Amino acid sequence: MFELEHRVHETLRWWVGDPTPDRIAGIIDSIPELKKLVDANELKQRFDPPNVWSSDGHIKSLAQVFPELAEIRGECVNAIRDLPNGVSKAEWCLTPIARDCGADADVEAAIYFASRGKLVGIGIEEIRRRWHSSICFDVLQRTSASGSQELQTRAKEKTLSLAEAADVLLDRSLGGRFFSFRDEEEDFIDSSFVRAAEWLNIGGFERWLQSAVEPLSIGPKYLEGQSEFWWLFFFCRSDLALRTAERHGLEAWFWSLSQGEVERGRPWRVFWSRNDGKPRDYLPSASILLFAWKRIAPQGLKEDTITEATQLLLSTQMNSGAWPLLADNAKPDLISTCFAIHGLALTRPAGWISAVKRAGEWIRSQQDAFGLWHVDGGPAIMLTVLALDAIELAAGGTKVTFRVPSVDAASVDVCVLKSSKPGVIADPVYDYSKEPWYSATPPEIAAIAFSNAARKAKPTLAFVVATETELRQVLRVLRPLPNQRRVWRSSRGHETYYLGRLGAFRTVVLLSSMGSHGPTSATLSIASLIEKWKPVAIVLVGIAFGASRNKHLPADVLVSEHLIPYESQRLGEKIQFRNPVPPSSPILVNRFRHALDWKFLRPDGSQCRCHIGPLLSGEKLIDDNCFKESLLEQYPNAIGGEMEGTGLWASSSRDKKDWIVVKGVCDWADGNKNDAYQMMAAASAVSLCLHVFRDPGALDGV
Repeated sequence: MFELEHRVHETLRWWVGDPTPDRIAGIIDSIPELKKLVDANELKQRFDPPNVWSSDGHIKSLAQVFPELAEIRGECVNAIRDLPNGVSKAEWCLTPIARDCGADADVEAAIYFASRGKLVGIGIEEIRRRWHSSICFDVLQRTSASGSQELQTRAKEKTLSLAEAADVLLDRSLGGRFFSFRDEEEDFIDSSFVRAAEWLNIGGFERWLQSAVEPLSIGPKYLEGQSEFWWLFFFCRSDLALRTAERHGLEAWFWSLSQGEVERGRPWRVFWSRNDGKPRDYLPSASILLFAWKRIAPQGLKEDTITEATQLLLSTQMNSGAWPLLADNAKPDLISTCFAIHGLALTRPAGWISAVKRAGEWIRSQQDAFGLWHVDGGPAIMLTVLALDAIELAAGGTKVTFRVPSVDAASVDVCVLKSSKPGVIADPVYDYSKEPWYSATPPEIAAIAFSNAARKAKPTLAFVVATETELRQVLRVLRPLPNQRRVWRSSRGHETYYLGRLGAFRTVVLLSSMGSHGPTSATLSIASLIEKWKPVAIVLVGIAFGASRNKHLPADVLVSEHLIPYESQRLGEKIQFRNPVPPSSPILVNRFRHALDWKFLRPDGSQCRCHIGPLLSGEKLIDDNCFKESLLEQYPNAIGGEMEGTGLWASSSRDKKDWIVVKGVCDWADGNKNDAYQMMAAASAVSLCLHVFRDPGALDGV
């Protein structure tokens, strides 16, 4: 239906010339549905020359002589209007547009499907051919007066190479554009071309790509107000542009725009109406500033302006969930709301989840009956893709038309508002009372003699914890062994064990004391566990500190790809760490790396993330930022730290057992340690483990 409406609409829209029988036959061949509505003999008579002229001597329009086209389109439009709105309807509408896109702004539709992994029949080579055809047309137009005849002939025949065309166009035209566009598309057409070349993997146009990105590398020559903000926003949605542009140019753009034309440090202040002489806050600029800040990541910039921009957005959101263009305006605006979601979803200040969720719902309500989003005079395809990206970001998703760090990337950033106490970042406060992991009680437990447990339990998986908080969260998800009503508890020597099923596996759970040294600490306790139960894999689960507040949020989960035992040092003029950096079980790391569908939500609705990387391990309970930073100087890739991993490595490697450390972030070891996030962090880590080990094949190959 959408495909048919699109073909008929395009035919009526672009028809030029005399509707001869042969041309009409071509339309019918391209739109087979017409054969059911027209009679071939009648059609031939209708298009005899006398019948295509109106009484005033002009050729009739296509709709006048072929009203069946308008009839078909009308039926399609009515059927489309009756369909329920939603993302699927938008995608149905964008599909034929993406298939037919060429050297114009409709390429945004193709970018959308490529970013979602759905090319829906888009012919990449056909798009490349259309781009080449448009370039040849440009060459033909620009050399008509002074170009060589051979060059014009080859351009007309479309045999001109891209290299030759670049020599002609890029020396004569700023940017070397070959895209066709309207005035309202000028701010984003170059970035659309760059994004399309990247997402669709179209090669051969590198000279044009470099030319389009060159202004980013050079930096601003002069500024003309808010239009540069928009231009920078769209280029910041191009990963290729940001990788290609010179670093100093990108930072110069950001620095210049962040200074403010009307008021220093408040670049969103504008004289919207010159008559009253009073500056007003133009909200899209504040949103763009946040988005560009995260995408460009300028160095050495004071964040006061960023903090104020964040506060401005959070305080000007309307009851509907939308944002207006101007802070003192009462009219919601689609573009301003989309920009705000982009800025807040990347900087992620306290309260961002509820703000963008409401905004996303408002954007959904603005979808028109055809499945698109638009504003008066605005480019509907670009706005629809922008709105769909905003909806995805508002839902916490990452499938958008620029690269958002994946859930296991250690580079996911967060901007949080500063508290009133200098130098301290305000931690979000959560209400845990309604969370299932907060009030859940442990399972029913039955004491059993060790000899009976050893003969019957036969666990293949072992979990080790170091605190009662961690133990309670593991026991919460532990289920009785097959044909048993209760989880078993059995003691032997210095250790007490719990036996049951975690996910698909028979499991033994051990509580050691904190650290790796001592009679009941991790090293000796795990060695005793291995001797008594002989599991095939051991997981150390619990809580840890995150390396950076800017990268690791409360209850994000750290998974050890390697362990960094930092205690063994040579102290001299410079500290030298002498222990090896042992790898965790590659098989277990693989299983956690592929837990992409794991979901654990904080009370504010935000999704916890999994970070896989090197993990510091030592005896010290660190709560000193200087000491932590000294460790990170030696191991800058470390994602956090904990206290029992070295003991796990020592005992497991000696008996050739597969092992891994999985711990939730409860603090950042920066002098502000408290217990507020410990239970949530432990619950998050256990949730991830349960997700992984629900798969009966998780231990295959171990």
